[in-house]
Amino acid sequence: MVVLLLPLVVVLLLCERYASRCEALRHTPLNLLYRTEYDALDSLCNYTFVLTGEPRSTARCERYEAQMLPQGKVLLYLARDTARALPQAGDTILTRTRIRRPEALGRFDYGLYLRRSGILGTAYVSRYVVRPTKDHSPSLQRRLYDRLTAAGLSGRERATTGALTLGYKEDLDPALRRLFQASGAAHVLAVSGLHTGIIYALLLALMTLGGRIRPRYENRVGRWMLSLVIIAAMWGYARLTGLTPSVVRAVLMVTIFEVGRMAYRQALSLNTIAAAAVLILLVRPLDLWSVSFQLSFAATAAIVLFARAAERHLHRKEWLRTTWGKAVSWIVGTVIVSLAAQLGTLPLTMHYFGQISNYFLLTNLLVLPLATLLVPCGLLCIALGGSTLGLLVGKLTYGLAWTMNHTVGWLEALPGSTMQVSIGIGMVLIYYAIVLLFIYLIERNYRYETIHTN
Repeated sequence: MVVLLLPLVVVLLLCERYASRCEALRHTPLNLLYRTEYDALDSLCNYTFVLTGEPRSTARCERYEAQMLPQGKVLLYLARDTARALPQAGDTILTRTRIRRPEALGRFDYGLYLRRSGILGTAYVSRYVVRPTKDHSPSLQRRLYDRLTAAGLSGRERATTGALTLGYKEDLDPALRRLFQASGAAHVLAVSGLHTGIIYALLLALMTLGGRIRPRYENRVGRWMLSLVIIAAMWGYARLTGLTPSVVRAVLMVTIFEVGRMAYRQALSLNTIAAAAVLILLVRPLDLWSVSFQLSFAATAAIVLFARAAERHLHRKEWLRTTWGKAVSWIVGTVIVSLAAQLGTLPLTMHYFGQISNYFLLTNLLVLPLATLLVPCGLLCIALGGSTLGLLVGKLTYGLAWTMNHTVGWLEALPGSTMQVSIGIGMVLIYYAIVLLFIYLIERNYRYETIHTN
């Protein structure tokens, strides 16, 4: 599977190189895939937009995702008007404006990023006519988020809980986002492998009563039924959180893992990661250049490679099987996973963002246990709502979210919390080549020792 992924990556890289040199943008592979070219770009025209998402507040206006009739997605910036209510998702906007493609912001080419996301460009609108839709019912994600309010959560604590459990980030203020980014905890806010892993563990524990009624190895029907229910529940959760690339990747890996269990095969490997990547790229080829896609798969691959080698070494230690040893093993495991993820994503972080967090290990040791408790508590708040038990769980959830937010703020305030480092794509490739060579030498040495020991 890894071998199959490499030609696909090479072909897409060649397409991108061709696209960057071609003058007729309408004939580039990028526009053939997503139709991101528009004849009237930068021209003042009359447009009809249908709002497709919840508004997100910026400094001077409200940002919407909109579908331009008859074709194309646009990011629409509506001037804030206190004299009338904000348009809602599903409303139709009639206006006269220009659709523009943003220029590069330093190293980050925002216009190219929008095109890869299937978006024509951005438009600022100061005067418009609204045709409201008959159905203004909020989305399921928004309705579930409102149940957190019924359970007694509010402010930043509600926003943090909603981001962790539902992937709803509309209420996260920019200052809180910066705190998580500077402290190295931004991955906690993005629903990804951590959150789906917690949901998967909860489902498995509930359906097997903590492993007490797990189907026997030879009971094929029981194993299939358990795996199919888990797969369906995980995809339902992915749909609820918006099917972001990180969630789709994580749920795809869970699906492949469960299918491997059904077929009595070892599933958690680089082949699992490569299979998930191939399936995503077959549907959305340009996700290969998505920062979220690259960071997600780089971190997962590094964890699988380095955690597996560390696990082999730790299993040789007899004292780790004791009660205190298990606690030490959890701490060591968290450190190893954090180091592996940082090792896998470090060059991409420096290339795209130009900075790294110096306290990422301390951040993960403090924040990950809080996130592990906050996700199930948040789901309980959503399930129980404003009931008496829901209010009690809401107080616990509020305390956990408050502790997480203040922990992240304390970490960000430490001296030297971030370091400004920027590298080019050449250094990124050299870095990964060295890491792969290092992994190859470790694996070869391990196999040599195994053969000669036996």
